[in-house]
Amino acid sequence: MFRQMVQEFVGQLSELDLFLQYLGVFVISFIPFVESPGGAVVGSLIGIPIIFAVIISMIGNWISILFVILPFNALFTKIRNRNSIKKGFIHNRATKARERYDKYGVPGLALIAPLVASAHIAAFTSLAAGTNKRRVIFWHSVSIGFWGILGGVLGCYLNYDLMK
Repeated sequence: MFRQMVQEFVGQLSELDLFLQYLGVFVISFIPFVESPGGAVVGSLIGIPIIFAVIISMIGNWISILFVILPFNALFTKIRNRNSIKKGFIHNRATKARERYDKYGVPGLALIAPLVASAHIAAFTSLAAGTNKRRVIFWHSVSIGFWGILGGVLGCYLNYDLMK
């Protein structure tokens, strides 16, 4: 059923105007758990040149990650700078995030996030653990590039396989 939905979506997207196809790949890459690899694969399958599909999906994913990093960095900075830290929900979440961060670090969280969760969750976790915003942005940019290129390679392979 899921496969059929994806095939229908890709089929409908491939029939749209070229600008709307690019916009569709851009929007797809905003979606957590789909992100840049999914956008690159879909772009390749609908006939967008692979370089453009990868670049557009990486830009879309990067912007969506910034929509997580920038506001939550401000929120966590404000929480950390409070005079009295009360133990509650936010404190408990921050403690768990810190444990994950201590185990994997920002590079580990950023690079493995698309396999186990979402880059959005990994960015949030890194910020909750107290990581510098620039470090989170850097490692997530590296991760988005890596996974976007990997998605483009997969899209090329699938597109080539379908053409046989």
